[in-house]
Amino acid sequence: MTKRPSFDKNYLKKEFDKLNAQTKQPLTLFLIGGGAMAFYGLKAATKDIDIILTTKDDSNKLKSALEALGYQEPNSIHITRAYSKMQTSAMIENQDGFRWDLFITKVCNALTLSATMKQRATPLYKGDQLTVLIASKEDVFLFKGITEREADLDDMRMLAESGLKWDIVNQECQSQSTTSGVSWEAALYQNLLDLKTKYSIESPIEKALRNAAERKLIKTTLLREIEKGNNTVKTIAQTINEPPLFVRAELKKLANKGLITIDKTHKPHKFYINKNPPQRISE
Repeated sequence: MTKRPSFDKNYLKKEFDKLNAQTKQPLTLFLIGGGAMAFYGLKAATKDIDIILTTKDDSNKLKSALEALGYQEPNSIHITRAYSKMQTSAMIENQDGFRWDLFITKVCNALTLSATMKQRATPLYKGDQLTVLIASKEDVFLFKGITEREADLDDMRMLAESGLKWDIVNQECQSQSTTSGVSWEAALYQNLLDLKTKYSIESPIEKALRNAAERKLIKTTLLREIEKGNNTVKTIAQTINEPPLFVRAELKKLANKGLITIDKTHKPHKFYINKNPPQRISE
């Protein structure tokens, strides 16, 4: 397979100029990925740029403007498979082989462009109609930190070596996890371990991420066991191979959060999942 060409930030800037001239209505783009790293001076060039838009209408406007400039959707099976896996709203490429990957709010069916990410983004390009905002290095790192691609680990290395506000990475990861119900802490923690193993880069948020991931795993495990009908301390402890005292303490935490109800009319006590979580319950 022919190796795809790379493009520096000067090329990207010229494409922004062309797009600005072509665009008839105000359009705001958020730049992440390798394109953002090129403008931060961390990469000499990128094969494509990842763009997040906030509405389907903006995605359609951008795609139409790029098509008017000669861009079109790639036809190769390789691109088609990547398109499906990345869950973009569109992939569009010009004759030079330069590609735009467009996402609407959510990237690769994973992290979402949150309000705090928008606040941290800074102006990169401002034309008559086109505005391009570049995501913070911390958010670019996080987007790359929940993937399984080897190339992203190298990008994480460059971002980490450039200096990051680690508390922002940790806070955004945990916030996104809470909002989505997905434990992104576990994915990021694993990549941080790989970063340490391969590049000897230590991050100060490893312990916090590990603890958060473990708490969510415990909660998910206990709720799953109760759903399966293992609704006493003894049966749950036996099934998950944990001490009864530990299981009892964790179940009490879930009850205090209103996620489960403790039926004390039985001996032993039985635990049930609250379909509509009530007010705080204490044992």
